[in-house]
Order: sequence, then structure tokens, then C-alpha cells
Amino acid sequence: MVLEASSPDGRVRFLVRGHGTDCPEYSLELVLVGVDAARPMVASIRYPKAEGGEQALLVPVVQGKFGPAASYVRLPGFAAESASTQWTACAPVAVTSSTAWDAATVADSVRAALNEATRNAWRQVRELIGDDLRSVIDGELP
Repeated sequence: MVLEASSPDGRVRFLVRGHGTDCPEYSLELVLVGVDAARPMVASIRYPKAEGGEQALLVPVVQGKFGPAASYVRLPGFAAESASTQWTACAPVAVTSSTAWDAATVADSVRAALNEATRNAWRQVRELIGDDLRSVIDGELP
């Protein structure tokens, strides 16, 4: 575990883990506790990249068949040494037809999905947003 953070009310947990030793990779698990996620919600995160600059990702989450609503994503370029001071996250908000995001951020975010629950959340998000972002999601989902 590299970093663990919770929302002030404790209903949203962000868990950053490192994998590997020589060239570690990092992932984020987003878990909602006691939150109605029957419809897709999306959190946003920002973190410093090891090679400089900043990465923004959108993390969709929707209630699955079992357990709490959760998503699991890769954190490309994550810089663990500065994570605790420069990493930011915003609690998930409901997706609506007026939701607007940067297309490049959406593409990066869909590619970051590490499990079927997260890819399924993106499929549900695509049903609620405009055609321009719908095509971005379609282009990145396997």
C-alpha cells in the first residue's frame, strides 16, 4: 500500500498500491461504502507523473452484483515519492446527459481500467453522455 485516503465522511476510499520492484507499476482501487451507486458515478483524480507533468484520470464506479461499489484502475506514470503531497481526488458525482469531459482524459481513463467491473462502469457511463464522448469510450473499450 502506497497511499490510502478517505473522504471526510468515510464513504469513499482511495487505495493506491505498488506492484513489482525493479520498475514498479501502480494501481488505484476506489471503493464506495454506503453510497447509492445504482447509476454510474465518476470520481476524478490528479497525480504527478514520474517523468514530470501531471496526469488526470476519471474513475467510473457503479454497483456490482456483490459487495460495495468499486473500481480498479492503472495509474500510468505515477510518481509514488510525491504522491502524498501532490495527489488529489474528488469524490464521485452522478453522470448526467450534460456531463462534459476532455476527450483525451476520457481516452486515458478508459485505457486505465484494470477489471471488468470498471469497464462495465464505462459502458454504463457511455449510455448517459453525448455522442462525441460515447465514440471515445467505444474506441478504447476492448
